[in-house]
Amino acid sequence: MTHPAVPLAGYQPIGGALCLDFANTVDWHDSDHPVELLDRVENLSAWARTVGIDDGGADDADLRCATELRDAVWDVFRAVADEAAIPPDAIAVLNRNLERAPEHRALAIVGGGVAWSDRAVRGADALLARIARSAADLLTDPERLKRVRMCAADGCGWLFVDDSRGARRRWCSMQSCGNRAKARAHYRRKQS
Repeated sequence: MTHPAVPLAGYQPIGGALCLDFANTVDWHDSDHPVELLDRVENLSAWARTVGIDDGGADDADLRCATELRDAVWDVFRAVADEAAIPPDAIAVLNRNLERAPEHRALAIVGGGVAWSDRAVRGADALLARIARSAADLLTDPERLKRVRMCAADGCGWLFVDDSRGARRRWCSMQSCGNRAKARAHYRRKQS
């Protein structure tokens, strides 16, 4: 059971992939007291704006689908990070969400370049399909997949793609979990 959310004001997308940023919408996911950041539709909309996606006016049913997808994404990539078997039921949830927006893509001029644009499907279906597609892309990219990690802080549970030189990143963020770990280590050294 997750506890009610605090507002998304402090949320930072640090996952390195849209699907991992979405999976990280539960704080302390791997602890006995996870904190649900998507406890209401407004927080789903706020998250979508944070990562630059229009949620199309999501409703409570969309929120339920979103949290089911988020939990499946977390289960899949936690298994990857732990080098465990990927749960088939989580893959089934990803596939259901991939079907929400079949490939209706077109090229669009974005900034000074060209990018794919989902033209035909809008709203929450497009949001969830885009997250599922991000997960599928990451799962099928062996080089990036082997760099998926879970924060080393006890209970944190945030996931990220380790793109650091030497692939030695341990923390979701040095500003939060990394600093806490350094402070604890310093305290233990002082006590010795």
